[in-house]
Amino acid sequence: MQQWVQTWGQAHTALSAFSFASGCRTLRLVLKSNIGGTAIRVRLSNEFGRDAVILGGVCAALCDEEGVLTSDSVDLDAPAFLPAGESAVTSEGALRVPAGSYLCVSVCVNGGPLQSGNLMNNARCLMMHGDRRHSIFPDDLGRFKDMLRGAASTLLRMKLPAPIPLFDTVELLNADGASSIVVFGDSLSQQGFWVNPFEERIRDAFPGRFSVINRSIGGNRVLRDTSPVFPLKGFYGVRSLNRLRRDVLQYPDISHAVLEVGVNDVLQFGTVSGRSNEKPDIDILTQGIFSMAAEMRANGIRVMGTTLPYIIDHIDGTKEKSDLVDQVNETLRTNAESFDALLDLGAIVADPDKPQHAKREYLGGDKLHFNEKGGDAVANAVDLGFFEQA
Repeated sequence: MQQWVQTWGQAHTALSAFSFASGCRTLRLVLKSNIGGTAIRVRLSNEFGRDAVILGGVCAALCDEEGVLTSDSVDLDAPAFLPAGESAVTSEGALRVPAGSYLCVSVCVNGGPLQSGNLMNNARCLMMHGDRRHSIFPDDLGRFKDMLRGAASTLLRMKLPAPIPLFDTVELLNADGASSIVVFGDSLSQQGFWVNPFEERIRDAFPGRFSVINRSIGGNRVLRDTSPVFPLKGFYGVRSLNRLRRDVLQYPDISHAVLEVGVNDVLQFGTVSGRSNEKPDIDILTQGIFSMAAEMRANGIRVMGTTLPYIIDHIDGTKEKSDLVDQVNETLRTNAESFDALLDLGAIVADPDKPQHAKREYLGGDKLHFNEKGGDAVANAVDLGFFEQA
């Protein structure tokens, strides 16, 4: 039986300072597909835009990892206008995509600022002047904001991936029984340090069987939207409880989910990211996590929950907040039956010699997010046997 299966997707939020000014340009999304298919369709989103986007056409093709076309392009019909707050799905086009191959989607944007998207590092988004959809050899125009993003990464001592505007989902028509695994999380997952090597493990263990869709948003909280005191308006997205249907439940191809949420509810209160009165009630926070797991399981999705890592070494970390992490984790472990499996992320990265601390060698410069070594430790701890079961 054929069905549409996501091969790539992201959770949209307001790009804020990382948005793109209006202009005539072509965006080319370059990705590696874990699954195969015989046709393609694409969802474009302007959900968090404040102005309409004027589209000049969409096409797709096979390519190499640099975005150089290796097949003829197939044109996909799309509306000429994408109003603020809306999304649209293109027509389907015949394109035979072998599992493990690179493909690209090129969109000509004739006008309108690009304000909706996410910062991701599991695909490349090339930008070219004018309508270059069918150009075999792409170039990539740098932006001054890329330098600002690099400076911000250095200042914050954390990775800020490149922004990918407009693109929401790329789906393939698959007849091989493939399905998708969604990672629904915050910046611990969005940055890709554990999700990307996890995806490689999935690709090697289950060739052509699963795609891994990272629908995580940096700074995202379970119980609250982006705080109004945070300078980057809307950047942390709407609360996880309210985006679950949009980013997970609407997709029937999802068979498994990794639910990695909660750390920002504990971390952000009393900082530039959140007011002091936004301290979470731990019972309400954990019940929110359990309710999302229950909704996914009710939709036939097998759910792997995660515990929280320690945050005391981060600039916003405190003993009080670390005690809250302990309370959350104890509740999650005690109620592990609320999930189909529990990835004890907190224990994986914990320093056995320093209570309430993560291993320093697993952390990046901000002493919160994982580095490559920490990401590999988490990815390698995931029991792939969980995904054997439908």
